Amino acid sequence: MTDFDASLGSLPLPEHDHDVLLIAGSRSEVARLAPVATAFADIDRIRAVTVATGPDAMGVHEAFEAMGVPADVTMLIREPMAPHPAGVASVLMGRLDELLVDLDPSAVLVHGGGMTAVVTAMTAFWRQIPVVHLQAGVASDDLLCPFPQEANRRMIGQLASLFLTTGGAAVGGQLGPNAIPVGDTLNANPPATDLRFARLVRRVRAYGTRVVLVGLDRADSLGVLAGLPDLLDREPDIEVVLFGELAAHGAGSPLLDHPRATVAREVALPDLVGLVAASVVLVSDDPELVADAPGLGTPAVLVDGPHAHEPGDSIRSIGSPAVMATVRQVLAARPLQQLEETDGLEAARVEQAVAWMFGLCPSPLLSSPHPTPTEY
Repeated sequence: MTDFDASLGSLPLPEHDHDVLLIAGSRSEVARLAPVATAFADIDRIRAVTVATGPDAMGVHEAFEAMGVPADVTMLIREPMAPHPAGVASVLMGRLDELLVDLDPSAVLVHGGGMTAVVTAMTAFWRQIPVVHLQAGVASDDLLCPFPQEANRRMIGQLASLFLTTGGAAVGGQLGPNAIPVGDTLNANPPATDLRFARLVRRVRAYGTRVVLVGLDRADSLGVLAGLPDLLDREPDIEVVLFGELAAHGAGSPLLDHPRATVAREVALPDLVGLVAASVVLVSDDPELVADAPGLGTPAVLVDGPHAHEPGDSIRSIGSPAVMATVRQVLAARPLQQLEETDGLEAARVEQAVAWMFGLCPSPLLSSPHPTPTEY
């Protein structure tokens, strides 16, 4: 891993007229940007530079590695940071501004409404660098839900030049003429490497199966496991996936023979992000994983962990004995799980739209499953 000051000289020499920085500040953003980077590299008419940064730049760097797309630049934030978002944003903004001045990209591409995305958009706008916003226009009408992502999305929406929507918005929709539907690029990642998980996601798509994903590492979380067999008995459309240290040491043995339970010692990160996105609720004692869940569209329950409540929050911190009651509340509020249809071309559509913005093709909409640099 290298900080951006040391890595600039190791970046490949420019071979394209346009380059785009794909800037991620969380693992959920990496899950959406990694397939986009692959699409840019495969089509090879725009140079994509992946940037890992944010409060946990090392974790983002490792996520890029795990997703098979190493970060070209890892921008560490060495200065002391206040825990409040304002402190994080102030330090991040200065570092991002230095990066944009040094690399002088043709555009930046960010996903969602996280802290890194909104700070990147503001900094790029001040430097008159076009901003491409992936997952624009798909959140709620409530400014405080999700908090603060919805407010951040709205701010990015005032600064972006190109809006790439993950839902069904049409070209020229409410975001303006530069709103292009591309779909959720999470679906453009390779299928799960574990066939059990690949089949489970297919069942979610085909039959509306609801998945409760449980990741437990601490011995004091054993109380959660005791309630899982009863949950399976009471909810016939539920499947449970249990993973983590407790599963590895045999604590999940009551579930081993259950036809609607899967017990795994470990889950690779590419498989894990797909499982979280396909689940109706995540239960875990891992604060980092729980923090990733809302960005993947899934409410999460943090077992016996510290949590400062925020308006519209979808992360709940619950004592171990009360977890199953909370899970049932979430299940009652989300009775159906419907994943969008996918053709696997979401990332290619992102590349097509950006190429159109640069004048490299006549249409922002992908007309061929295999666009080439000469498709003008």
